Amino acid sequence: MSKLVIVSVTGLGGAAGIGGGFYLLNRNSKDKIASKLEKETIQSRLQKAKFKILETGSSQWNEIKTQYNSKKNDASKVFSTSNNEVQENALKELCRENLNKSEFDDDLYSKVKRWCVVPTTISSHLKSWGVTPLSTDESKEEQKDKWEELANKYDSSSNKIKDLNSLNSEKWKSLRTKCKSMGEKKNYEDDFDSFFESSKVWCSSNDSKTSPQ
Repeated sequence: MSKLVIVSVTGLGGAAGIGGGFYLLNRNSKDKIASKLEKETIQSRLQKAKFKILETGSSQWNEIKTQYNSKKNDASKVFSTSNNEVQENALKELCRENLNKSEFDDDLYSKVKRWCVVPTTISSHLKSWGVTPLSTDESKEEQKDKWEELANKYDSSSNKIKDLNSLNSEKWKSLRTKCKSMGEKKNYEDDFDSFFESSKVWCSSNDSKTSPQ
């Protein structure tokens, strides 16, 4: 085979390699772009936040419906105000429509979080995030040292629990009582988000949580 033929074949092989490399690079770039362009829905955002979407056949819809109707005249909390009580199937349909939305604001997201996920308490939701709540059993003095450590930091901290500017004379017990109350709050109740963040700081034993400021 002549030198010219060998060089030509080699050149073709190199070109093929370059072309293949370009194809893979181009494909990977397109995949990354497509991934970035894939819009987040309310459902996917809730799942990332460790909430479980309420299944259509769940018996917990009755609990949700009762709570929803107790707020039916509050536009900041329900999907739409009404003098009539919402029926279970209608509420399910509202959730189905809104869970799939990819264009939404924080207000709508908050409403869907109230009414379309499996009801959970702050204490349970902390555990979903791998955060361990301190014991709030008032009949015992479990984890007293940890409660005292947190209570001693509370009054001088700027990161206060809502409506708790200071602790009473038995500081650690006062903090424990507040944490127990917050821990029982459910996601459809007011101030769930605020109390959840406060509970991570003031009601848990995890060293990895945000430190009191």
